[in-house]
Amino acid sequence: MKTILIFIVCLLFPMVQATASEQCRDEVFLRRVYLTVTGALPQTWECTKFLDDKSPDKREALIDKLLDSELALKYMQMHWGDILRIKSEFPSNLWPNGVQAYNRWIYEQLMHNVPYDKMVRGLLLSEGSNFRSPAANFYRGFQKRTPQNFYANINLLFLGNRNCTDNGYLCFSQVKFKSTKEWKEEIIYLDYHKEAPWQVVKLEDGTILKPRPNTDWREEYVNWLTSPANRRFAEVLVNRMWYWVFGKGIVHEPDDWREDNKPSNPALLNELTDFFLQSKFDMRALMKRILMSKEFNSKMAPEGYYVPQRLPAEVIVDAMASITGNWSTYSSRVPEPFTFYPPKTRATHLGDATVSSTELELFGKVSRDVSLESQRNNAITSRQLLYLMNSSVLEKRIRKSSILQQIYLDSKDITQLANAITLRVLSRRATPEEIALYTEYMQQNELPMMEVAIDMMWMQINSNEFLYNH
Repeated sequence: MKTILIFIVCLLFPMVQATASEQCRDEVFLRRVYLTVTGALPQTWECTKFLDDKSPDKREALIDKLLDSELALKYMQMHWGDILRIKSEFPSNLWPNGVQAYNRWIYEQLMHNVPYDKMVRGLLLSEGSNFRSPAANFYRGFQKRTPQNFYANINLLFLGNRNCTDNGYLCFSQVKFKSTKEWKEEIIYLDYHKEAPWQVVKLEDGTILKPRPNTDWREEYVNWLTSPANRRFAEVLVNRMWYWVFGKGIVHEPDDWREDNKPSNPALLNELTDFFLQSKFDMRALMKRILMSKEFNSKMAPEGYYVPQRLPAEVIVDAMASITGNWSTYSSRVPEPFTFYPPKTRATHLGDATVSSTELELFGKVSRDVSLESQRNNAITSRQLLYLMNSSVLEKRIRKSSILQQIYLDSKDITQLANAITLRVLSRRATPEEIALYTEYMQQNELPMMEVAIDMMWMQINSNEFLYNH
């Protein structure tokens, strides 16, 4: 496969650009929306169906279809798992049973499209067994189980505030923990007999809370936090979703809101926040609104709005697996509830940061040690490029690919071969210029067509067009 190295330079064309007033091409939109919403590449038949569809509203129809899909739910669950630090071992120490229950709770919230304010209320007012009341794992996932630490993380997650100085933490001073006789089970409960050492709680915005005796003191704070009148609560989620789509927040970093870090586009943030509030915190509707925007449908920057972003580690690893049909295997070093994950488990569906692989670590999988979005490193590195170009593991995956073998058997000529491989790897058909180069390469090197197929797939996996959402 080293003979293809010079050939790669010829085929790494710059991605097509156009004016901001024009939409991106259908094949670009198709790949972009699949990767953004599901973290997965479209199947070949999905590509041909969409590209051949002449309906004027086919983009909206595809967005609706994807937002309702299992892959979308699982991918959004991964986003939430990252910032909620869902992990079996240190520092969250949720243990596999707790991780499984917690992930299932988040999945069900997303599946039923529970309004954002209600989902957050469910987290912050949770109590009970970490196995039977999954949302209670929110309070278990802290190294320091103190009211101050709970409150600091709540401010970070839901208000984008990294340096809260008020005494709202007092509302969380009833939270207590106790073990049971069941292995690794823990009960989160409230000490209603605790006496409040204060008359009022004063928040940074001047709001006064007056927790009553023998009640859940968290409730009054959560009522304030999730109220439509507390606009920051809605703004932070709007900005976070924009970040998940575009790789950069309107306020950036998305969890660092302060006076000297203003929104880059206040009008856009206000418009989306108004929409989110009017929809009564409908997260799916908000995501659709962003995906239907001119920014998302635009050609690539600098002449368009959309800025390319390298794919997350889990998405790259899953894409290489789905292209070749040879999937990575995953196992947990923690023995419960299972050691080995089922075959063909996607990296985006692992749900536990303790479970990883050499490839995932290479491409920057998050550790989930903190709740900051910046913990994910999507920068391209020389080690990653060397792996893609020289890895014997990747070469064996391609050479042993039954999918590639079938593509070769079904292709009568180089044109059919190039179109089939390019649809699978890059979600588009090959251009006439690319087909001419493939033909020239095969003839000059006197290669059989199967060898060309192997080199073609390997080259495309090495391209920027594969590694970036563009």
